[in-house]
Amino acid sequence: MWTLMARMVGIKELRKLTLIFVTFAVAQGLALTLMIPFLRSFLGNREGLGGWLAAVLVAGAATLALGTYGMIASYKISVYEVCDVLIRRIADKALKLPLGWFDASTEAAVASAVSREVNTLSHVASIVIPALCNAFVVPAVMTVSVAFVDWRLALILFLTTVPLRQVWRIMRRVSNESHEASTRAGIKAAGRLIEFARLQPVLRATGVASRGWEPLERELAEENESVHRALKAVGRPAMLFTLTVQAAFALVLAVGLSSVLGGSLDAVGYLAVMTICARMVAPLSVSILYSDEVHNSEVALRAVAHIIDSQPLPEPGADEAVTDPPSNDVEFADVTFGYEEGRPVVEAIDLRVGTGEITALVGPSGAGKSTLLRLIARFWDVDGGSVSVGGVDVRKIPTEALMSMMSMVFQEVFLFDTTIRENVRMARPGAADAELEEAARRARLDRVIQALPNGWDTEVGQGGLKLSGGERQRVSIARAFLKDAPILLLDEITSALDGENEAAITEVMRELARGRTVVVVAHRLSTIRDADHVAFLEPSDGGGPARIVQFGSPEELASREGPFKEFLRASMQA
Repeated sequence: MWTLMARMVGIKELRKLTLIFVTFAVAQGLALTLMIPFLRSFLGNREGLGGWLAAVLVAGAATLALGTYGMIASYKISVYEVCDVLIRRIADKALKLPLGWFDASTEAAVASAVSREVNTLSHVASIVIPALCNAFVVPAVMTVSVAFVDWRLALILFLTTVPLRQVWRIMRRVSNESHEASTRAGIKAAGRLIEFARLQPVLRATGVASRGWEPLERELAEENESVHRALKAVGRPAMLFTLTVQAAFALVLAVGLSSVLGGSLDAVGYLAVMTICARMVAPLSVSILYSDEVHNSEVALRAVAHIIDSQPLPEPGADEAVTDPPSNDVEFADVTFGYEEGRPVVEAIDLRVGTGEITALVGPSGAGKSTLLRLIARFWDVDGGSVSVGGVDVRKIPTEALMSMMSMVFQEVFLFDTTIRENVRMARPGAADAELEEAARRARLDRVIQALPNGWDTEVGQGGLKLSGGERQRVSIARAFLKDAPILLLDEITSALDGENEAAITEVMRELARGRTVVVVAHRLSTIRDADHVAFLEPSDGGGPARIVQFGSPEELASREGPFKEFLRASMQA
């Protein structure tokens, strides 16, 4: 765990904190040790009682001061050196990773890392370190102290560490295995619950919902059984650990009593030793429970490390970087790309989109149209060939410069849970209100704003759920107008809209595309007919990689037999 922590956060502060709590535990052990001569004096002839009382008070005050300082420092380190550092590192890495890195699983991983994983790791400084120091360092100091009273009692305490260490290792191993098994079962059950929710219309229509759905019940039963197995597996070593501690205390009690009866140990010393040994039992017994917390911290660190260790796409060096290509032409030259090695999605793609032209990418689902769109924006790097802007390979254009040249409008529009004004302004944070209003007018968003009770200051809700699909699209298009980038990438922006919104968005897009290099993924005829060129993609026989099988103007392709004409015929029939 410490190796991972050293990579993820400021290990220097954690080591300093550990030293503080070790010192606190030593001071606590010494304060308890001083109770032996104090009690001997108090219950005996009271010789030197004042001096021993003063020593106990001084040691107690020092212990209290160290403990208070340590706890305050632990909370500060938890917040600033662990939580703050980890969240910033995750956020910084997320900003540098290519957009192609993000999918449902990686988005969930990032969300979990900045919430659950960071929360788990915040316990390391404020809970785990002080608890383990208190559980192990204090007994160690007291064992040494007992040796000065009766070496046999100290030997028993020392030998107890051998089985305790072995049980601790077993506990860690069992905890790892059981935790992983229960986590897998929990993920399966969660998946079935989501599936059960999505299938409600079908299940209710067939009457299955009222009788119970067997796949869900099976996974829930398996999760329940997995949790029970984990509790049993972890419970056995935990009970053995506690039993060993209690047995050692009982043995010390018996041997000490025997020494008192034999005359080799005075009764007052025996009572003092038993008092401090009783103080050792409780923290030592519960320390085994923190082995699971240590394991959870390791799991959390690995999850965070997986994100932080993810590699962004390489940036061009200063000597080869081109920040201002001579034109806005987009060109694919013999491009091959696949999401998995050895399984290309598109192959031998040659395509050129000139400045001021609109090229529509058409073809069946899964033909790689959206993939080509995202390769222009360098969500990923191609496996073969090149994608260039203005004759410059996008791999030689710094990411910030490349993104500044492009506006992207997708079918699924995500809006932040803030006002319409702030959602539009994100395209250009320094834009004046007059520029926002002009962008809204050109995107026909002004009509939507006028109809809303709070106008520009209307809160759109999480993900923009308070707006309709067409209204969210207009916000996205207003962003594109405000950014005023020379290259425009559109991905099926009207496919999920009703006829009225489709007509409105299509009209707006004609104005937005004017004078720009536009690549659009299209299924609707209303989008295709405005294009200067159409590139029809089709997978090869047997579901192999897609290629461009037809290219030309919409009128030209519609006049001859081929897949585009079949597509038009099917669209008209639909």
